[in-house]
Amino acid sequence: MHSSSNKNHHTRAHAAHAKSKKFVFVKSEYRILKVRFEDILFCEGMKDYTQVYIKGKSEPILTLSNLKSFFSKLPSDEFMRVHRSYIVSISHIDSIARNEIYIGKKNIPIGDSFKAEFYEMIESNS
Repeated sequence: MHSSSNKNHHTRAHAAHAKSKKFVFVKSEYRILKVRFEDILFCEGMKDYTQVYIKGKSEPILTLSNLKSFFSKLPSDEFMRVHRSYIVSISHIDSIARNEIYIGKKNIPIGDSFKAEFYEMIESNS
């Protein structure tokens, strides 16, 4: 009897933990990589693929997942779609000028249909 209630408790604890997930598993070529949300700088969509740029890595991770479905796995309070081909990590934005976002050496365009929501987020964090 005791072990059964203990098992139940473990399942509940696991469900609660899943809500505050800090990473995502990404299939890339023949490997599955664990990527922490805080390490993702930005993502670039290329038709059926998404390139995930990671802090401290020179090459992006290429995953066979389109941008829309990859975006759905990211926490919405930390990431924002800013263009039909780009998702940015809000915490990694260095600066914004002339409708472009700068993250490190990369400049990312802000698409017309995403401008209002993006600048609203900027305003609410200013």
